[in-house]
Amino acid sequence: MTDMKRPEERIDQIGRGPLEAALRRTMADGALSHGWILAGGVGAGKATLAFRMARAALDPKALVAEDGLQVDAASRVFRLVAQKAHPDLFIAERLWNEKTSKYQTEITIETIRKLTSFLNKTPALGAVRVAIIDTADDLNRNAANALLKILEEPPAHALLMLLSASPGRLMATIRSRCRRIDLRAVAREEIIALLKSETEIDAQTAERIADHADGRPGYALQLATEEGASALSLADAFLKASRKGGDIDKIAGAFTARTPAETWGFFKSAVLTQISDAARVAGRGETIKGPLAGADPASLTAGWERAAALADRGDALNLDRASIVTAMGHDLRQILTAP
Repeated sequence: MTDMKRPEERIDQIGRGPLEAALRRTMADGALSHGWILAGGVGAGKATLAFRMARAALDPKALVAEDGLQVDAASRVFRLVAQKAHPDLFIAERLWNEKTSKYQTEITIETIRKLTSFLNKTPALGAVRVAIIDTADDLNRNAANALLKILEEPPAHALLMLLSASPGRLMATIRSRCRRIDLRAVAREEIIALLKSETEIDAQTAERIADHADGRPGYALQLATEEGASALSLADAFLKASRKGGDIDKIAGAFTARTPAETWGFFKSAVLTQISDAARVAGRGETIKGPLAGADPASLTAGWERAAALADRGDALNLDRASIVTAMGHDLRQILTAP
């Protein structure tokens, strides 16, 4: 099983050399904006880049090169950020609910109020205070409005990074006050090399995962775990059955009370990602490969919206996962007409 390093622990990042070089020049010129939107799909590397930017801003003296954001892994700033313990770093994220043993479904205004208080204080160790919102997609309306007030009049020493998989859905006023970085797809060969260096999967599996990851290194590493590989196989079978009349109930039966939560999470992600990726491919007039081949963009978009809504509602109501899968499958069958 792959022992994945968390974004704050990672020493390096693949596929972002030119981007990091440009950011490094911007930092050297003293032209780093107060607000940034780091945009990209699940596992694109948004959080990894954010923590690299944070370390570089918190302690520029720890940088080891002039053309990137790498800091000395033995430095104090690296260790503190890796532990999420740096006094000048604030991470706004969904909080863990002890009563329900689940993460909250959104980032609330209480968290953003704490962020506001944090940013209004003098930096403890350096010249800046850094905030990472992971993710801005999780902000509820009140929290988003509170964040907007910070972006409208940020303290001189503030650096805010908003991670988003759907930046177009963020408030227009928030988008207008931030510079945006779109994390493009990393080359397939680099993804395969990453999988070979950090996992124990065979070459054929690495290639299959790289094809599915669509240029997202973090997502590829997730799929290389035992739960990820199992979920990917289930997602492929599920979409094939939904599209061409297979036994959806049999696939749904794989989800029992003993199924690891990670498998369910990867399954949902794999299903929704394949549908959204297929919609983008079809929208460009290109040929879709795999179980969704031949589907039209409008149907794929409608199918994604319906499947995502069912999964979210089912999780919110703590419904049986097999029932959620069955409902998703039958709805997709009605929406996606096989050729």
